[in-house]
Amino acid sequence: MTKVIFFFFCLVMTTTSFSQEEKIKYRKLDYNDFSKLSINDTSAVIIDIFFDKKNNMALGQMSFLPITVAVFIISPQISVGLTAISFPFFLNGSYMLIKYRKKKLYMVLTEYAATKTLPNWVRKKANKTLDYYETIKSEY
Repeated sequence: MTKVIFFFFCLVMTTTSFSQEEKIKYRKLDYNDFSKLSINDTSAVIIDIFFDKKNNMALGQMSFLPITVAVFIISPQISVGLTAISFPFFLNGSYMLIKYRKKKLYMVLTEYAATKTLPNWVRKKANKTLDYYETIKSEY
């Protein structure tokens, strides 16, 4: 009985510990890592959209709530009103952090490289941004 248990233990250990699958840590990827996955203008625009929305818009919207909490020390009455205004911004910023996370960007880019198709919401934003870039080029 112990030999059978030992055999199954060794079998399980060899299948799990010697697998060649490498897990990607998406949180540690930066803009340069994603730019290596870029294959054309559209994928470069997608990378720009994701990083712009996450770094500029989401974090900017989320920064209002800690400021209003700090104002509570000075004037609680003003802080209550400011919190009522800034809390929806904080929720929207939290939603944007989830929507534009790096794992989703990696999945969109790998799918685009393999099939040349984009999800509808990404395609619409990419087309608008590409049109905007074309109008900027035409003005110069």
